[in-house]
Amino acid sequence: MSKADQLAAKLKQTQQSSVDATLCADQQIDGWPAQVYELYHLIEAWLAPLSEAGLNIRRVPTHVFERHPDGATYDYAIDQLLIEGNHHSITFDPVARFTEDGAGRVEIRTQGKALSMLRTVSEHGETQWWLQAIDQSGQQPDAIAMTEDTLLSVVQEGLEL
Repeated sequence: MSKADQLAAKLKQTQQSSVDATLCADQQIDGWPAQVYELYHLIEAWLAPLSEAGLNIRRVPTHVFERHPDGATYDYAIDQLLIEGNHHSITFDPVARFTEDGAGRVEIRTQGKALSMLRTVSEHGETQWWLQAIDQSGQQPDAIAMTEDTLLSVVQEGLEL
């Protein structure tokens, strides 16, 4: 095999790897809304008793623009989850599918506190959501698993119940 043939084979392999990475990123973006909506469904189920007591929960359409680490850009429609009660609101805003430390991020906005939920995926493909404060100093605080109790604490604090 000549040097030119070796270089041609290497070029083809590199190009195929780039195409594969783009297809993988495209599939990740395509699946992101369904993963977020699965989270919203769980939150809505946990908050059903509060909803029956007058808590307003609704989805608000939005658009996200983000850039994959390889440079590809994505523009897609996705919903925010808005929780309103006691003259306060909490917004769950899915800001990014591609993150350095996980497989997606949803920011939680309340009047007094900035939180985020980080999605991770185990080696068996199981999704786990983690709750962490957004530290203004740039340090990454410890994350805690998102459970019904942690969500209810966020709602209690955010709505001042």
